Amino acid sequence: MSDVDSTLSPQEVGQTETQKSPTATKGGRPSRQTPEPPKWTVRGIETETRRVIEKAAERTGKTLGQFFNDELREAATNVLKKGSQPPAKPEDLLSEQLERIKTELKESQATELQSIREALERHPANLREWMFGKR
Repeated sequence: MSDVDSTLSPQEVGQTETQKSPTATKGGRPSRQTPEPPKWTVRGIETETRRVIEKAAERTGKTLGQFFNDELREAATNVLKKGSQPPAKPEDLLSEQLERIKTELKESQATELQSIREALERHPANLREWMFGKR
């Protein structure tokens, strides 16, 4: 048997009674008439990428949702328009960049070597040429 008298109200026992809401329904936003689209959560987005996207959306005067709808749809459409060409692998891009750099270095070296040769031809080979000129 319990020590608490069942005839006592909750306040007399030390418990509080929950106040019932005067309104039957919640206030706030009205319910949607159309079904809500599924929500997305995109994981793995870098913090810097988020900042850049937020700034770009703000600069264009769009909300993030509007920005994603317009800009990402356009980018995705452009990717799809390229046809069935698979995206370049990072390794392929890297090898192309290395080849381009090698070519630029070779051209630069050839130009520099040519200017050194020309400078050497203009300068005297020894003291006698420097003092009296070439014969």
